[in-house]
Amino acid sequence: MLVNDNKHNLMDKATKNILNKEIEWKLINLIDTIYSAEGFQKIPMKKLAKELRISKKTIYRIFTSKAELVKRVLVEKLRYAYTTIVAVIQAKTNIVEKFIELSNMIQEHFVLFNEESLKLLAHYHPNLAEEIFKFRNERVIPLVKLLLRVGRKKKIISDTPDEIIIKVFTTSLGSIAQMKNKFDKASYQKTFEAAFEMLLTGILTKKGKQLLINKRINNENN
Repeated sequence: MLVNDNKHNLMDKATKNILNKEIEWKLINLIDTIYSAEGFQKIPMKKLAKELRISKKTIYRIFTSKAELVKRVLVEKLRYAYTTIVAVIQAKTNIVEKFIELSNMIQEHFVLFNEESLKLLAHYHPNLAEEIFKFRNERVIPLVKLLLRVGRKKKIISDTPDEIIIKVFTTSLGSIAQMKNKFDKASYQKTFEAAFEMLLTGILTKKGKQLLINKRINNENN
């Protein structure tokens, strides 16, 4: 009888772990949506519980604090950004195509590159913001700089310093990202893509611009 009880307890524990994992990923996806649209300070735990039809107690059983939950979301974003850039670098495409692929990732996870968003996060949770800054600056940004170096070597990217390029891109695109709620999804995407292409054109050499034109022609034909 004791053995059966143990088996029953093990099954209950396994079931609870599965349910907790499902709730965890639902929370992560919901936080990701809210954070990207409204920012860290507008994520009430009561709203999360209501959206998922669970109690706040259940949330705190999985995550000890809102900061821990947001940290998990941002770490997942950073990992995705990092692996995406690695895949872009390794892909058999030209530099212009690589930057266009990179723009898709930046558009989806722009909160990681937007200085204003990270400064706001630092105001509420400085330790978390520091971790995000460190990961981004030590692992993600160096890969972007690698693409820029390769582009210059191939005479596709101009000699404008990396820091200026990154600052101009993040500042300009950040302004658009902050107006996201004023656009419908399709309009926002077109606006972001148009701004990115305009900025990209500004750092391309004559050879690079020709590659961009060829890319446009291929897209239209397809």
